[in-house]
Formats: sequence, structure tokens, C-alpha cells
Amino acid sequence: MDEVLICRNTEGETVAEVDLDDTTLTLPEIVGQARDRGADLVWAHGGNPGMDGFVRRPGYAHLHAERPESQERLPLVEAELYGRLLARAYAGQWGHKWVDPTQSLPADGSVVLCLHEDGLPIGLCRVWPDHRLVDQPGVVPERREAKHTLRLLGAACALLGPGPVDVDSWGESAPILEACGQLGFVVTQQQRGWELRL
Repeated sequence: MDEVLICRNTEGETVAEVDLDDTTLTLPEIVGQARDRGADLVWAHGGNPGMDGFVRRPGYAHLHAERPESQERLPLVEAELYGRLLARAYAGQWGHKWVDPTQSLPADGSVVLCLHEDGLPIGLCRVWPDHRLVDQPGVVPERREAKHTLRLLGAACALLGPGPVDVDSWGESAPILEACGQLGFVVTQQQRGWELRL
């Protein structure tokens, strides 16, 4: 299996992505492969590269609540809005990949909630009811505030009903992760993120 994956970030730049905790490659080998494959950036998960040029970024976080607080329910996202909203909701957020704005709704048993403000869709949140799992809410950059994240996450908890809830998050800011505590969530696992611009 390829230890350095090539993808695009939300801005369309080519990214070489690697898990430092799960690779046998050295940093010079990783950087060399990234350059050879035309990457603009290296995203490294975990570890501590200790190499000039790598900048720390908010990486992966897992949140858990045994009895989270619910908030007002929200409607499901309309199919024709989904791809465009998904492309914007995580724009500029580290660890998130480029999304084709024509992407269809997922067909894996998950549902996607939608947050509107001033008549416009501004955020979404994907929920897997059978697993009581939530993807960290995404909010368009110009409205990216804790209050919107909490409305989406609280609506996901309302959808799931009483009981424990887990959340997976990538690239979320520390203040927003901390704000999730208002609904009873605590961070139970974190993995550092690092970025090197080539």
C-alpha cells in the first residue's frame, strides 16, 4: 500500500498526505516522493516531524458524550444543494479534501442535516444513526462560528435521541472543539497535524 497518498485540498492544491505514526519512510523520503509527484504541500498526521518548514495544524480529534444536550431539530439537506454546500462548508479547513460541487448525497446509511440563516444554507452535518456517529459540522467560512457548529451538533444529537454520541473531526479549531463541551462533549483522542509547503 502506498504510504504517501496524493489528493487535493479544498483550494485545489495537490497534497501529499502521510501518517507519520504508520509509515516506514523517513521525512526526506516523504518530501522527495511529494516533490516527485508534483505536490504543493505535505500533510503529515501524528508524530513530530521536527523538520524545518513543517507548521503545526489542527489535526484529527475524536469527541464523545455519554448524554449530550440536544438542540432544535434541523431539516435534511436538499439533494440539489448538497455538493455545493459540502464544497463550501469545509473550505480552507485543514485536512479536508476538494469536493466536486455536483457530488450526490451519500448512500451509506448516513443522513445530512442542513443549517439555514437569513434564508441561505450555511452549514451541514452528516450523521450515521446506526453507529451513533457524527461528522464534525461544517460551516461556510464567512459564518464559521461556534454557535453555528453547536446548532448543527445539537440537532444531530436530537436526531439520534438519548444515549452516547461520538464525533470525528479534522482540522477544527481549538476554540470550537472546546465550545462542544457546552453540549457535554469531551475530546477523547487527538492526533497532531503538520503542513509543509514545498
